[in-house]
Amino acid sequence: MRNENNKNAFAGMNIEVLIKNSIVDHPAIITKLRDHFNIKGDLESAACGGIYGEKSDVRINFTCGHYIDANVKGFKIGFNQLARTTVSRFCEIFCLNSCDKQDLENIVVTKSKNTKNPLFSEKQQEKWGNFFRANVKKLLRWGFSEHPNREILVLYNRDTQIVKIYAIKEILSSLPTDIVFTKGGFNIGGCISFQRKGGNGSLRSKYQKTNIKHPGNNIQLKIKASKLIETLESVKLAEYVI
Repeated sequence: MRNENNKNAFAGMNIEVLIKNSIVDHPAIITKLRDHFNIKGDLESAACGGIYGEKSDVRINFTCGHYIDANVKGFKIGFNQLARTTVSRFCEIFCLNSCDKQDLENIVVTKSKNTKNPLFSEKQQEKWGNFFRANVKKLLRWGFSEHPNREILVLYNRDTQIVKIYAIKEILSSLPTDIVFTKGGFNIGGCISFQRKGGNGSLRSKYQKTNIKHPGNNIQLKIKASKLIETLESVKLAEYVI
């Protein structure tokens, strides 16, 4: 399983490099980005975002000093991870008190004991449904972006090699925010899923599956890329084929 985890991480890195190298070869795409973000300078370079120590996967730099950060997601069929964190860190981000933190940790650990059961019981859905509906826009922003005014989402279809580009700010203003509870957690607008991470966490096997520190007990947002693309068709900024 460890080899498979490393393989997946390496595949993700390759996609970032692929986008970095390909987007600069499409001047019409760069022009659309310049126009949308009102950038006056010319394209200077594109680089993998990791060198800046930030969340972005690729950074597109312009001679005027302006830059655009890109969140790059390669996908096939099914759900792809958007954001992931520990329950403890999630509670810090969303200013939950110690009692709520303990409750959410218990919910996640209980799910780890029997994954066939729903993450949220019917009784828990009332309390947590109210919380997530009140904070759904903040939840989406946490998943998609740190600085939506200067960021884009780049979706790369591994099968068709089609790249689709969206401005994060327009994504956040366009996504539906209805919440429907599921066995795994809940869905937002039919294209985003909140759930316990799951998996065997082989890279941290010293923790028992029922220990909140086990990486399988992280919580995450995942996107169903095909549904997301359908939902965001009206705000698609650009696309090209590699």
